[in-house]
Amino acid sequence: MKKKVLIITQNFYPAIGSAGNRMKNIFQLLLKDNIDVEVLTIEPSYPNKNMYKDRMFWDDEEVNNQEQRITRIPIKNKRFSNELFSRLFFYLEIMYRFTLELWKRRKDNYDYLYVSTPPIFIVLSALIGRRLIHSKLILEVRDLWPDSLTGVKSFDKKWIINIFQYLEKKMYRTADTIVINSQGFRQHIEKKLKTDKEIIYLPNGPRQYELHANRKNHDEFKVIYAGNLGLAQDIDRLKQVAQDLNKHNIHFDVVGYGMRTNEFKEYIQKESLNNVKMHEPATRSQSLQLIRNADVSIAFLNEEEVFTTVLPGKVLDYMTCQTPIIAGLKGVAADLIIENEAGYVYSSSDALPLIEKIVELRENRQLLNKLQKNCLRVIKQHFLWENNIKKIVDFIK
Repeated sequence: MKKKVLIITQNFYPAIGSAGNRMKNIFQLLLKDNIDVEVLTIEPSYPNKNMYKDRMFWDDEEVNNQEQRITRIPIKNKRFSNELFSRLFFYLEIMYRFTLELWKRRKDNYDYLYVSTPPIFIVLSALIGRRLIHSKLILEVRDLWPDSLTGVKSFDKKWIINIFQYLEKKMYRTADTIVINSQGFRQHIEKKLKTDKEIIYLPNGPRQYELHANRKNHDEFKVIYAGNLGLAQDIDRLKQVAQDLNKHNIHFDVVGYGMRTNEFKEYIQKESLNNVKMHEPATRSQSLQLIRNADVSIAFLNEEEVFTTVLPGKVLDYMTCQTPIIAGLKGVAADLIIENEAGYVYSSSDALPLIEKIVELRENRQLLNKLQKNCLRVIKQHFLWENNIKKIVDFIK
């Protein structure tokens, strides 16, 4: 008899970003392994709900043909003068609507609820649903929340953080198993658990069809940044990199989205950085093609301790496209790049060493080719979805 799984997630295809792509891959690959999978999610809205009226974002016919398995809950976009209050209301509404939907399904025989955090409010709805449906719970942790909330310095109400930390501990202990996308999370979670519990490492990465063995070199040397431009990213350093690349007459593509995107756009215009090109949010296939067309990639996170545990999806996308990385990172992501010689890492907030290395790579095609091959090697060895999904399939079956 087939195992039956309900995936509960805020982010799902066609939502852009690594979280939506991750949940799509899990959905597709569990189906291929003869597991009966359904998805409970919200209508795509990030970073702009109207963006998804364009059919170009609905570009995966395999998923489109499975829409009967996907329930998309509409969420009202209420706006308040306080941005934090708006986000809190948004998450609470998702929690309420998901809980209501799980109540309607209380007689369905799901073997597992597979829920992804952050945000924590969706997990709370799954904890309620677990009792209603009498199923087991697989908790996926993509971020150490609420530590990351304090890490971006967007919230400083200590008593509320204490409540969130209690809820965090509760969800770890209630889950039947925990899935992490970065080994950096393991020690933090184990400290919160009372007893030993299986923790499955299931990293992000590409699908087999996204790998291109032969990479074309282009006449014009290009650098790219692709991904979120939010509070966790070091936008000030990215601005300095853009300024310096422009001085060296190096083309810089930026495929960005997130709350600081307009700030970065305004900086480019104000400084008349003609060698910097901003791209609108694109589909995953379009983004990967832009990365393949670049010679070097850029990755940043701010220097708060919590971000040393993170393995950003963009780092793996860069490596998938054989585009060596120049990074301002610490911890897990920095170790991956250094140990596999997939690029260079600088912990200083000074942008000058990064620029010097980029200029060096422009003049040293042999070194660049070596780094490219290293990127592809490590992805094939450790980060292919078709290989790694077997861990969670074995657990479910």
